[in-house]
Amino acid sequence: MFRTRYAALALATWMASLLGCASEDLASMENGGQTPATAPRDTTTATADRGPMSTVSDKPISTASDDKPISTAGEMPIQTSGQVPIPANGETPTSTADSIDPIGVWWTEVMTVGSEVLPILDKLTGANIRFVMRVEVSGAAPNNNVTFEFCQLQTEWIDPMDPNNITTIGFRPDTVATFSESKKVDLGGLSPGSKVALPSLAFRGGLDESGKELDENGDHNPGVTAWVRTLAGIEIEVYETITISATLDLTAPDENTLMGTVDFAADALIVSSNNPIIIAGTAVTITPDSKAVPLTVKRLSGGGDCKSLPSTINFTMVPPPPPELFPLPEEPAP
Repeated sequence: MFRTRYAALALATWMASLLGCASEDLASMENGGQTPATAPRDTTTATADRGPMSTVSDKPISTASDDKPISTAGEMPIQTSGQVPIPANGETPTSTADSIDPIGVWWTEVMTVGSEVLPILDKLTGANIRFVMRVEVSGAAPNNNVTFEFCQLQTEWIDPMDPNNITTIGFRPDTVATFSESKKVDLGGLSPGSKVALPSLAFRGGLDESGKELDENGDHNPGVTAWVRTLAGIEIEVYETITISATLDLTAPDENTLMGTVDFAADALIVSSNNPIIIAGTAVTITPDSKAVPLTVKRLSGGGDCKSLPSTINFTMVPPPPPELFPLPEEPAP
């Protein structure tokens, strides 16, 4: 009887010991394979998707409401979707991911091929046409003020039978700067991919809006002065009135670029010249071959005038006025 009770007690003790070891092994497995310490137990509740064999990270787990990234010292915070970055200097950005602020100075250089009709010459085809334009946007929508200013305008035709025979028409900076046009335009609500609504333009040189002739560039000659080099180097000054029509079709792919096409043409009427071979009333026309000439308009960082354009723009050096072949008679002294 005593032996039977002793055996039963030993069996119970062995079973209890076995069950206790199994419990400790299970707790060790849930704690990354380590034996639980006698310190207070970790009461962190495992997430629903973590199985009993998963490794528990020693980094704090953010709650559902803490969805903002935490940056450590020296690291930049990660931008989340829909946030607008703030410049380091604390200034408010002029454009966001969903809007474009057009205020500032823009520029474009356009090169294409076309034809021109000149005095004493037949119609010249295959002429190189080039102009550089500065565009300044100021004011607030819906009454933005947009000013278009030519920085350079020239054509060049190379005789296919004689490469040394080059006919060039150009304007001096103080003359071409008078070919400006200002418009009130609503440029509010621009965003990447938006169309840029601009009206048709009419640049006038040497005459006002009513068509009255005037010495706009102030060189004491009627109209505006064009410099012509033709017939193997003969230089002539032509005084004329000129109208340049232009229609721009532009889209804003990003905050610093406008892209599209321009349809333009120039029509001039000679008032007089410093050479008797050029008679008054002669028409001059410049017409591109395409009515949709590609162009790209870029924002000019920091603004500036025509002289501040990028160094890649090489302006043709127009020579100073030649001496007058037939000087005007001196006015009699009063």
